[in-house]
Amino acid sequence: MHKSGIKGIIPGLLLMCVLLSAGLSSCVVDGDDWWGGPPAGWDTFNDSRLTGYWGLVQYNSDPVGAGDANYLYFNGNGRGYYYYLQGGREYTERTVYYSQDSNTGTSNYQINIQYEYSSPVTMNYWFTHGGNTMWMQWRTGNGAVQTYVYDRMDRAPW
Repeated sequence: MHKSGIKGIIPGLLLMCVLLSAGLSSCVVDGDDWWGGPPAGWDTFNDSRLTGYWGLVQYNSDPVGAGDANYLYFNGNGRGYYYYLQGGREYTERTVYYSQDSNTGTSNYQINIQYEYSSPVTMNYWFTHGGNTMWMQWRTGNGAVQTYVYDRMDRAPW
């Protein structure tokens, strides 16, 4: 009787293992499924000057305090992270970015940043202070000009 109980359990365990492995493999989601490509018609390139961490220090000529700052990380190969505070909590989103020569006249370059959980944004950008300050500027849907100023940092705060 003891042997037949084990004989019944082993096929059941094997079936359960097969079903679990099939279920687990079908649940595995490629972490890159959300990445989009560059905007239509973009002639993209990697701008190595973007590489590294950047902290927001100014928004439309107003200084930004540490409690309101956000941070960007560009890995130099089109991927990165966006760090931000919301309701006092720290959040991180993956990003993908593309650069191209600008066609707006505001600056020589444009960047399109696609956020993991937010809408993509295309901005003009340029550098000052020996490449350690990055300016990003764009127009909102109602035509208002937005300007963010980021300083190069050693790392993001979280």
